Amino acid sequence: MTVHPGLNYIFHIRRLLGTLENALNPLLYFSGSISMLNEDTIEEATDGLLTVKRWAFDVLYKLNPSRDELQGAFLTNLCKAFTLGRLRKDGYTVDDTLHRIPSTRSWRQQHPRLIVFQPSGFQIYIVHDFLRFIDGSGDLAQGVRFFRYVIKSPKPLLVIPTMIDTWSASVFRLT
Repeated sequence: MTVHPGLNYIFHIRRLLGTLENALNPLLYFSGSISMLNEDTIEEATDGLLTVKRWAFDVLYKLNPSRDELQGAFLTNLCKAFTLGRLRKDGYTVDDTLHRIPSTRSWRQQHPRLIVFQPSGFQIYIVHDFLRFIDGSGDLAQGVRFFRYVIKSPKPLLVIPTMIDTWSASVFRLT
């Protein structure tokens, strides 16, 4: 990929991953979906998906929702990078990394609108419930708690319909 030296590399990678995710998870299911992807029928799939996986890692490690300009699309970028990074299961996987990326570990890079203040005085970073739900290490209750928080949030958090379709599809596959 050729990137103009003056432009932001990660911006382009996020845009390319978003385009690929939209192609693999179209809003109209007549076109198919990511679950129908058969790597064996695509000659260049191995190399292409390794590149996508590397891009997904780049995006995940560069997410910084503490910066105002990156807050709006944080959940969308997180979900797209995670979903596309999982296409290639060999070697170091996105699942192994998800709970170690700076936006989930560092208190300096937390999304300010995803911090829940409990009556007891404790603060909970609700993203952890979401991560455990999407990577399968948690349970359905954590996913519900996260969605309830996002829906009831006084300021809207950008959650695109495809993400909700993807999450709800994974819930129904579990039941």
